[in-house]
Amino acid sequence: MTFSTSTGTKIQPKKLLLDLLKVGIKEVKPKNILPEFLRLENNLLTIMSKKPVTYRNINNIIPICIGKASVEMAQSFNKIFKCTKINICKGIIVVNEENFDKVEGFKSFKSTHPLPSSKGIDCAKYIINYLKKTTKSDLVLLMLSGGGSALLPFPVKSVSLRDKIRVNKLLLESGANIDEINAVRKHLSKIKGGNFVKYCNPSKVHSLILSDVIGDNLSSISSGLTVADPTTFSDVQNILQKYRIWESMPENVKNYILLGKKNKYLETPKKNNPILKLSKQTIIGSNTKSVEAIKAYCDRKNIDAKIWKKNLTGDVKKVSEKFAKYIAKNTNKKKPYVILAGGETTVKLNGDGKGGRNQELSIHFSIFAKKLFPNINYTFLSAGTDGRDGPTDAAGGIVDNKIFKKFLKYGININKEILNNNSYPVLKKTNSLIILDGTNTNVADLQIVAIW
Repeated sequence: MTFSTSTGTKIQPKKLLLDLLKVGIKEVKPKNILPEFLRLENNLLTIMSKKPVTYRNINNIIPICIGKASVEMAQSFNKIFKCTKINICKGIIVVNEENFDKVEGFKSFKSTHPLPSSKGIDCAKYIINYLKKTTKSDLVLLMLSGGGSALLPFPVKSVSLRDKIRVNKLLLESGANIDEINAVRKHLSKIKGGNFVKYCNPSKVHSLILSDVIGDNLSSISSGLTVADPTTFSDVQNILQKYRIWESMPENVKNYILLGKKNKYLETPKKNNPILKLSKQTIIGSNTKSVEAIKAYCDRKNIDAKIWKKNLTGDVKKVSEKFAKYIAKNTNKKKPYVILAGGETTVKLNGDGKGGRNQELSIHFSIFAKKLFPNINYTFLSAGTDGRDGPTDAAGGIVDNKIFKKFLKYGININKEILNNNSYPVLKKTNSLIILDGTNTNVADLQIVAIW
């Protein structure tokens, strides 16, 4: 099977989609985008954005990198600040195990994801102690990327790490979206939801953010370490009740949330809090940027491509059905062509199988494709830009219209397996997993389908 461009160039569909995935990831790698946002001139630092911010008379810059892209963030920072009159303090890196590496001029910490651990608490304590030395003439340059919420836990005094792990596990399994999950996380943390800025005081803090949140909600990315939190303790209780996990919450957690509803001093900082005047933020990369880069690449290569959605969210089964229905309605379009989407879906765990949201999405898509356009050739890819899909070593799944023949060949009861959330073994057996190394970036997920 081959896919032909508008100029007649033939490409193997699976290779095409994997190449397009790499294009999307490359566009949001820190080494390719960070230099666009940092300008140095003598003792001046300008951070480029819609409204550039220039920092003058800075004695020290304290670089702190938190998230899955931290190592490459730090490496890029070193190249940019190789020659400067501003004093650069020893930096800090907090990153997941897969992407861990040492970087000159930085103290590197290996933390855990997607569930928090004592390693992350040790990281948080180190950073807070380190920031005690800062002055009003210093600038904390915080480089944030996806995964920061789990990598840097620091629960409030009455909530234990064990409680926090239990809460995170229940939230991840509930089907709650990332904004809802982070609303809960912020209210159980000493540093999230804008509280981090308190520890930077009296220095200024500027966050350079690689967004893994659809819609680029600053208060949700890494649980909004340096921005005002619009959510409340009442919202937190409503979220937990909405997903029917309130009663499963540890007693310490429920008691703290109920106390927070009554005590305004426990609430996270809101937009009128004067401490937040010290803090500014700039988004340097996002899922949308990644999707648009793939579209631009397709245009250059004469590949007929269209973006379906840039903000794909919701349950994997519902999303895959909508995607398949969209394709079924557009089959009269001149073939061959590519459809692109990006976002972050959710999975409600019903079984004890192994998999991730992208792997499940690819299987659900193949099921609906068989029903809605059984006679059309397609190849479909769904993958996480960080190279990891759920608690697996896969980035996602890639399937085509021949997948059901493979299910039959290997005696796979796909309906039974998907009900058990067992997508990983199914895709592994059919050679349909996408395996990538850690990508050193993270802007949620990409979906690409080729039709011919």
